Amino acid sequence: MAHTIRFFLLFLITVLFLWFTAGCGVGNHLISKKDLSRVNDRLTGIENKLDDQSTKSDLLLSQHREQKQLFAQVRDQNTQSLQTIQTQIQQAHAQTEKKLTALERDMSSEQQSGPDMQPFLENSGTDKFLVGRIEEIRLSPPSRIFHARIDTGANTSSLDARDLQAFERDGNPWVRFEIQDPKKETQYTVEKPVVRHVKIIQASNDEKDRRPVIELQFQIGRVKRLEEFTLEDRAHMDYQVLIGRNILRDLMVVDVAQKFLAPLPQEKSNGKND
Repeated sequence: MAHTIRFFLLFLITVLFLWFTAGCGVGNHLISKKDLSRVNDRLTGIENKLDDQSTKSDLLLSQHREQKQLFAQVRDQNTQSLQTIQTQIQQAHAQTEKKLTALERDMSSEQQSGPDMQPFLENSGTDKFLVGRIEEIRLSPPSRIFHARIDTGANTSSLDARDLQAFERDGNPWVRFEIQDPKKETQYTVEKPVVRHVKIIQASNDEKDRRPVIELQFQIGRVKRLEEFTLEDRAHMDYQVLIGRNILRDLMVVDVAQKFLAPLPQEKSNGKND
């Protein structure tokens, strides 16, 4: 823009100069050389101002571009920071969940065993006793203590059974499976007759899963009985044993806000190391 104006002014000065010098004759100039010099000086001043304004405009445009780039860099840095914070929160949440699970598994070592410690319901007229949402249970076989989750929504109790194999013995259905020791890398082989089968509908695919049911002796607190357990692979679960209504019914009242309310009495030593 400034170059165009400059060219136009120079062209105008040239035309005026030629017109006054050629058309009016010698000595008859309408504008004197002094006046023409003043006009030329004024036009030069205007041209200089236009150059200054053009320089300032270019400088402002350059500053605007730099600020735009800076804002884009700050925006990208903030986005990366937010993503990093979200990742750290997720990792902290996962670590907290693992610590809580480990704490639940270790709480049994802090519980004092003994029949006098078990909280029975007072003034109830029954022998029901309180249990929490997580309790210790002794299963025989393999005569080991597990942590069991209490589930009032399950009809039948459930046990984690690995390498499940069905076979017949004397014409009757039997099942062979492995039980993982909760504290050691040891597996116990158990063989039991099948009492019946149950069909479980999987929530993930609405397909029915046919599972065998066996009877095992269990002990929770001071109660020791023979009861039914369905067999399934619970490797993906936090607890190897689930206690359902078939055990809770007429025996226990559940306080879901607490855990380990029914400690197991200590077994008499038989001279063997567990």
